[in-house]
Amino acid sequence: MTKIFRRLSFSILILMQFAFLFAIFFDKMNAPLVLLFLGIISVLISVAYFKAPREEERYFIKDLYLILFVVTGALSTFFINIELKFGPVIAAGLIGTLASFVPSINKKSKLLKEVPPAVYCGAFVGMTSATVAPNLKFILFAGFIAGSILILSKNIFNGFGGKLGTIAFSSIAISSIILYTLF
Repeated sequence: MTKIFRRLSFSILILMQFAFLFAIFFDKMNAPLVLLFLGIISVLISVAYFKAPREEERYFIKDLYLILFVVTGALSTFFINIELKFGPVIAAGLIGTLASFVPSINKKSKLLKEVPPAVYCGAFVGMTSATVAPNLKFILFAGFIAGSILILSKNIFNGFGGKLGTIAFSSIAISSIILYTLF
């Protein structure tokens, strides 16, 4: 069952990144150099995705703590960004910096080593504009989605830049679609 979820999250992340590329492609139809560049990038991304080594870990119950860390990062960043009016970059930087010191509490703990990336993924979720994320409930839901995707893609895209930002964007997009469709 976990294998199906991992493949599903892998597919969602690939589709989100190719959606970005297709949006740029259709926007720049009259610029041949941009189209050539997008074609090369698409081929390189496809090759990298399918040739990248993947490891499997079987600590799914321990990984559920990552959802809590992502939600904590999202809520605290959103609060500092919107309520305290520090701005998204300062808020994410502050939360990310604070999270980076957590592993030094117990250097042997594997769980504490996973806190900074999870919190920083949540910080990306919390950077969302108030026009997109109107309240803390939205950020809570998006943080939960981001934490779930982070768990499912834990051993995928290791060494690729942009993984946490893509997960955060995907969770905001999925949350927007779900909440605006239902309400």
